[in-house]
Formats: sequence, C-alpha cells, structure tokens
Amino acid sequence: MSAANNQQTNSDMQNGNFRIMLLAAAIAAGASNEVLANLNSSYQFTGTGNWSIDGLGANTTPVGTLQASIPVGATVEKAFLYSSLYSLSGPISSPSVTFEGLTLSGASWTSLGNYQPQPGPNPNFWLGAYRADVTAHVTTLAGGGSASLFNWTVNSETPNSNVDGEVLAVVYSLPTETTRTIAFLDGFSTSAGDITTVNFAGPLTAAQLVDPSLLSLGIGFGAGGSQFSTVDINVAGNRLTSSAGGANDGSVVNGALITVGGIGDNPANPVNPNSNSSPDDELYTLNPFLSVGMTSFDIRTQNPSLDDNIFFAGLNVTAPATIIVEPPNRVPDAGSTALLLSLACPGLWLCRRMVRKA
Repeated sequence: MSAANNQQTNSDMQNGNFRIMLLAAAIAAGASNEVLANLNSSYQFTGTGNWSIDGLGANTTPVGTLQASIPVGATVEKAFLYSSLYSLSGPISSPSVTFEGLTLSGASWTSLGNYQPQPGPNPNFWLGAYRADVTAHVTTLAGGGSASLFNWTVNSETPNSNVDGEVLAVVYSLPTETTRTIAFLDGFSTSAGDITTVNFAGPLTAAQLVDPSLLSLGIGFGAGGSQFSTVDINVAGNRLTSSAGGANDGSVVNGALITVGGIGDNPANPVNPNSNSSPDDELYTLNPFLSVGMTSFDIRTQNPSLDDNIFFAGLNVTAPATIIVEPPNRVPDAGSTALLLSLACPGLWLCRRMVRKA
C-alpha cells in the first residue's frame, strides 16, 4: 500500500467507521456476463482537504496547459489524468499522452468504457475515455505546494485528432481545510441514466451547509445546443441542469470537444434548469437542494441526445458521507430473478450495484 493510500485509510478511520450496503439486483437465470453501472467509483476521500480539477482540449502540439491548485502545506492524496476520445470509424484504442514529460500509453491507462451511443443510425460512431493514476508524478511536480496555480503542459496526444482532451483531477489533504467527502466517479454515459446516492454519516447541520457542496461533470464530444446532458437531484424531483456539455475547455471542433467543472468555472447553477441553452460551466452548487436534517440525496445524470459522453463526475460535500453508485433503470429480461444483498463494511468505502443479464 502506498503512503497516499495509508494517509487515506487513516483519514477514513479518524472520521469513524460506517456501515454501508452493497446492492445487487436483477440477476438472470443462466447469466454469464456481469454489467456494472456505467459511472463507477474510482476514489473517495474523507477528511480535511479539497480538490483541484481542470480540463484541456486542442488539436495542437503541444496541446496546452492544465492548471492545478495545490496550496502550500497540502499533501497530494490522489491525482488522476483522464483522456476522452471519439471515433467515426469503429472502436477506440487507448491513446498515448505525454503530460509534463510523463508519457502514458498502453497499460498506463484504465479503460472507462468504449461504446456506441447511437448504434443504429451511426454504427461506426464510438465514444470512450481512459484514466491514469498520476499521483506520484503530481506529488513530485507540486512539491510543498504553492500560493499560485501550477501550470503543467500536455506535450502531445496520439492520435491527436481523435483525442478530445484531458482532465486532471487532484485531491489533497490540508489540516486548515473544511472536513469534506470527495468522490470521483468515472465511466461512460447511458441514455437510461446513472444514479448516485449520497448518504450522510448523520443529519446535516447548519454549520455543514455554510461552505458550498459541489458537483463537477467531465463530458467528452459535446458541442452544446442540441447536444446536451441533464442532471436531476432526488431523481423524480428537481432538475439541476438541462444544458450540461459543450467545449468550454477546448473548442467546437472534433478533437477538442471537452468540458469539466473546475478551475476558473462559475459554480452558479443555470438560471433556467429546463433550458438546453442556459449558460452552464459543468460545475454546480448542491446547496439549494440540501437542508438541515437531511440524511441523503440522489443525483441522476443522463444524456438524452445520445452524443455526449459523461465520463467523469466529482462530488465534494462538506460532511462525512458514503456514496453508493446505482445502475441505470433497466427492464428485467424474461425469466430473470432479482436479488437484494446487504453487506456490512468497516470504514468508509464506495460500493456499487451489479446487474447480470441473460
């Protein structure tokens, strides 16, 4: 176990042990292929700290600069580099990306899903994204932290014209910061929607609602307008946005279509959450949907236009919490049997529900 992971475990233990439920449902008789929720947990931190998120998209070499905010005295707990790709000629392969002198290719990447959002009308249209753990590299680059932003170069991308861009997501601990739960979820979009449930360790207090709780989305191959994704809070309740997506961190051209909520973005929610054209920086404040005494809430992300890829979701809530990723709604196959399992887990972990299909 790395030093960063040891620090994470200690941080979790200091915030108490929590019991959470591992859910499983819709297991069909004779099933052999396991299908997970499309947005799955990759990392969670609970303690005094914060995050830094930034994105970049361009068809140039070097590609450009990713920024990071890591204050003096902070300890980098985890850092991921994401790369978002598209293809109009078939399935996607992992890219080669050089980030501030570190070349990532092949086994350096974890695939987050390579899928066809429109298999009928566009059989050769594929979207996908990849994740690389760059914690050691970012720790070295950041040193003891800085009062100003770090500027790190994405030196190259291959294939440049099919890589829409990169996202750098960093979590750091800092004793003077607010106690937070930060979770990174990643994968790919599903038109049926992905549901994430946030369960607080105890009822929310007024003090925990002073600082903003945030949601950040990373979306690839989005141009805005008729290409859009939606977010609802408490699923059947409140619309947060109908205009997520676009090229805020790149440009409106294939090979640079990327956006993520982070550095330099306005966390104000869209004025008209039901409009596809209301300004949206993919960084949202959750506080309007939270209240004193609340113990949980749900977030549903969807891409009804079938042409954006939500490959990243970051949650930053100012209270200890557990986060459960649920699968999209599915109609059970004929002959399938539903199971519900519960598992008591020590510590604070992210769990996900699994679906088997015949």
